[in-house]
Amino acid sequence: FLEKGIHVNQMTGQLFQQGDLFPGAIIKVYNKELELIDCDEYTRNHMANGGVKRQYDLQGVLEKLREGMRQQSPLVRDIFRKFDTDKDGVITYREFSDALQKWGYQLTDEETLTIMKHFDTRQDGQISYNEFCDALLDEDYTQHMLKTKLALNQQFDADYAERAAQRAEERQETEKVRIAVRSIGEALYKQSRMFFKLFKEFAHITHHETVTWQQIHQALKETGHLFDPADVYRTVVHVLPHADPDNVPYVDFLKAITTSFHDLSATR
Repeated sequence: FLEKGIHVNQMTGQLFQQGDLFPGAIIKVYNKELELIDCDEYTRNHMANGGVKRQYDLQGVLEKLREGMRQQSPLVRDIFRKFDTDKDGVITYREFSDALQKWGYQLTDEETLTIMKHFDTRQDGQISYNEFCDALLDEDYTQHMLKTKLALNQQFDADYAERAAQRAEERQETEKVRIAVRSIGEALYKQSRMFFKLFKEFAHITHHETVTWQQIHQALKETGHLFDPADVYRTVVHVLPHADPDNVPYVDFLKAITTSFHDLSATR
């Protein structure tokens, strides 16, 4: 019953935890108090063995996952979009793990990474759309008639886990850069006088043609735009990748940020 959805234990005010469910415990669901009197044989053995976590047949999980996804939607594109929650064109570890949980599989990090590695044929720590299609769909008839797919390698790969974590961090940083550039560019683009106000601020700050990224942050603040310093730094490095963040040609920066606003889409 409790595996079918997410429930709050009204006795604790928190979501049900494993430790809440044992013979003799009192729980409260939907304003009804229930006493757990007994448990099934599997649970008794589980508790008697010190709560050893259930071991999944990962090959079986993979096949059930493939079959379930194909039954849910005839278009792989639609399934991929459900996995790719940030719509950046790839599936990271966190997105893959969240999707498996929604499908009812409570896997460990190692088990999740083992299945993800099977999808990720390039082994770069993320799943592209083409890789997703290759793993989900059967091939058309070829000279190797009815060629079967490779079996899942159930051996955990620590190196792959590190690559997946690195890719997830890179994607998170990419999203932060996109939001920062978009936000600062919008401030300049939507206020026609903003370009000249910043130019004037820079002229007050220094008689040189360059400023530091901290001075850019200060100038934005003086014109009424409070951005996170880290976002200002991200924006400077993105729009002027070859410039020294501590020696930024401010005229080039203002031109580049305006241009980037047009080039950078609001959602990817």
